[in-house]
Amino acid sequence: MTAIVTQPRVTSDLDPFSPEFRADPFSCYAQLRALGPVVWLERYRIWVVARYEQVHQVLTDWRRFSNAGGGGLKNYFEEKPWRQPSLILEVDPPDHDRTRKVLMRALSATTLKNLRPTFEAEAARIVEEALALGTVDAIPDLVRRFPLTVFPDAVGMKREDRMPMLTYGSMVFGAFGPATPWYEELMTQAEEVSAWIMARCQRDALAPDGIGAAIYAQADAGDIEHGEATLLVRSLLSAGVDTTIDSIGLCLKCLAEHPDQWAMLRDDPTLARAAFEEATRYDSSSQSLFRTTLEAFDFAGVALGRHEKVLVLIGSAGRDGAKWVDPDRFDITRRPTGQIGYGTGIHGCVAQMMARLEGEIFFRALADRTEAIELTDTPSLRLVPGLRGLASMPLKLTPKHR
Repeated sequence: MTAIVTQPRVTSDLDPFSPEFRADPFSCYAQLRALGPVVWLERYRIWVVARYEQVHQVLTDWRRFSNAGGGGLKNYFEEKPWRQPSLILEVDPPDHDRTRKVLMRALSATTLKNLRPTFEAEAARIVEEALALGTVDAIPDLVRRFPLTVFPDAVGMKREDRMPMLTYGSMVFGAFGPATPWYEELMTQAEEVSAWIMARCQRDALAPDGIGAAIYAQADAGDIEHGEATLLVRSLLSAGVDTTIDSIGLCLKCLAEHPDQWAMLRDDPTLARAAFEEATRYDSSSQSLFRTTLEAFDFAGVALGRHEKVLVLIGSAGRDGAKWVDPDRFDITRRPTGQIGYGTGIHGCVAQMMARLEGEIFFRALADRTEAIELTDTPSLRLVPGLRGLASMPLKLTPKHR
């Protein structure tokens, strides 16, 4: 038997939560990949993996790298979370298997197929309205409107002001990083916004033919408790909108910054799914997440301790030259098989096929109707923890002549 050789600890003083890091993560990722397969971040006393190989290994090894310790910097094995943990994101098997099966049945291929015509009609309407304006801030005027309409509708929420969903999402994903004055101010609304969300997850608040009702039907069948059904609906509403908004926004930014790629999509709108997939590899909304070790063990030649936090840089894995040819090139004809912008393994994003459907439909509607997209000013990033997204993106849209 070959003995395992443990390497000396490699350290870095990079701060993955700083505005500088978040504004330009990709040069920092390259530094971390060059340092080694596992690096110790002195500032937060956590491990980080930035290479595709180790990112994939951590995400697929739930027996050693747990989700139950929380998806962010805080360690739920050592401190109490601010809300009741998610039954799908912050739990390990066997409990995770039971709740994931419920969501997978509710988000079946048949369900998605049935939603397509409604999604297509809504995307067409939103794109046509933006084209009529000509010059827009693409984030509020175009990108945000689509997922914030179609996904809650599909779950069964009534039509109303849905902005509290984004506030709640900021609370959930903002907790991934260290406490900041911005987050502390945001959390002054926690009780009010949490109550708003929970009220809309109740069975009597949901349409009888939506995804939420399908989850409650499985509680009726005895697959889960009715209280668990409420929390699973909450998980969908808290995680199914922000990530898709950011993913669509970043893909649109990529296309605006690469006119040759936009021209290909404009001339062949069937490339919409491929464009969205490549953008998820190239610049994912979910740049990072955490796992927590369940025991002490050697990993990639490094000695990890029990209940230690491991920062998993999904965004770095998407730019690793050991996995991808010319990784810093945005190419919608690429076949990014193995891209893990939605995570991977048993805890991979349960609604990823919904996100892919929304992205494909949005960009096909845009390409079908739009001749040119031009940035009129520099897009601004939303520099808060948890997700990578845009605060604004001024665009000029030129319609196709039909």
